[in-house]
Amino acid sequence: MNTRKLLYLFLSILGLFILTVPLWLKVDLLPMRIWDESRNAVNAIEMYQTNNWLVRTFNFAPETYELKPPLLTWFQVGSLHILGLNELGIRMPSVLFSIITLLLLFSLIYKMTDNPFLGLLAATVTATSAGFYAEHAGRFGDHEALLVCLSMWLFYTVYHYSTTLKSKYIYLSGISITLGILCKSVAIGMVLPGLILFLLYDRKMLGLLKSGHTYLAFFIAITPVFAYYFLREQAQSGYLDLVWTWELFPRFFNTASEVTFKDAGFGYYFGLMKNNKMEFWVWSFPLIILAPFAAKNINPKWAFWVLPSVVFLLIISSGTKNFWYLAPVVPMLAGAIAISAHIVIKGETKRMPWVIIPLSIMATLSFQKAYEYAFSPQEKYFEWETNGISHYLKDEKHVANLSSNTKILLDEKYGYEPHKFYLNKLNIERGLDIKRTELYHLNPNDTLLISHESTYKTLSKKYQIEMLDSSYSHTKLLVIQPLIQVDSISNLSSIE
Repeated sequence: MNTRKLLYLFLSILGLFILTVPLWLKVDLLPMRIWDESRNAVNAIEMYQTNNWLVRTFNFAPETYELKPPLLTWFQVGSLHILGLNELGIRMPSVLFSIITLLLLFSLIYKMTDNPFLGLLAATVTATSAGFYAEHAGRFGDHEALLVCLSMWLFYTVYHYSTTLKSKYIYLSGISITLGILCKSVAIGMVLPGLILFLLYDRKMLGLLKSGHTYLAFFIAITPVFAYYFLREQAQSGYLDLVWTWELFPRFFNTASEVTFKDAGFGYYFGLMKNNKMEFWVWSFPLIILAPFAAKNINPKWAFWVLPSVVFLLIISSGTKNFWYLAPVVPMLAGAIAISAHIVIKGETKRMPWVIIPLSIMATLSFQKAYEYAFSPQEKYFEWETNGISHYLKDEKHVANLSSNTKILLDEKYGYEPHKFYLNKLNIERGLDIKRTELYHLNPNDTLLISHESTYKTLSKKYQIEMLDSSYSHTKLLVIQPLIQVDSISNLSSIE
């Protein structure tokens, strides 16, 4: 490798490090986010306490909502042992998996183009897209960061198989699928149809089907999956029925009798990319369309990224919609952009400014937004009531005012509990056993921790309130006493 190439590679690696900053900067500042991250955090801290490595639990009972296998939970438990019972312990696995994703993507594009700067371009598109780093993705303890990493590993192994036909890549692909299922059930399967279509286009599918290694790899891959689901059903009777409803086809097609989701329309994800998740990079999509015309053919490397991207978007657009389902397609489209840039400017130096300048502007704007997101993480005004108690329980000064006699009272309609991880933490570290209560269970002299304005107004109508501590919007620690009735005061005055 000559000196110039070494310099380019060094600069690219330096660039990769800079790109990781929005993934880890102040990653532990915000408390656990509602829904999957906070639920995953409780699963992890309870597994940390019980050492039950098979069944995820919530309130120390078998999980009936977050039904995914525990691969992510295992990583998070290990992280909690190393980094402590905190946000960093829950989120660091996701940060590391996201960095690995960038490295895999960089390596793959570098392999395809022999140009480290194009690898850096693909990593830049990915790292600065909100669909990759923002909530429910790379910086948080949800399943998406690990799923995206395993998807990119699958892309890496499939490409190397298609170019070398070495059987080891069949087995490595099988392992990535196994781990993908143990991470997030069938979600990894939504990546497979596009890759299969590429192998058909590249005329490698027939050879794959004829190879005995394919069937042995399939058997090796599927055995741990069947073993896990079988053992989980034995330990948690009815688990497979729950999986069918909450993880598989009834949920995807929105036909489950137990739960239905609002139909956001077929164009939901396309609008999401334009307006938020790839806000600036969508303006590079015409480059993907122009590439075959510039080359006057369909380059297999272009097809490798474009076919799976299109198929994946069509699949997720046909089912139940959630914004985080978009995450796996971000690095796919990043690869398509980098390869398209390579095709358009290859041998045509006069085209370089028309490609490099717009991409540089997009990269600057995207990185600035990603960096600002990481540098100043903050609650939205409407999130404070939901997350106020979490902030309170993170603060040592406020925690000093709590005791096991403290009870948490939440809004009857919006009483979500993203703070449960912190309650487990306080129980483990300080022996504080703080429970949730309800309005109809209140007694005089109860010490309550609340976070909703509606809760405070309700209590004010029924009780005399003594404020002990207050912070974070409507989050308050208070003691309730019976109201002294006006009639009673008048009667006492007349007797005197």
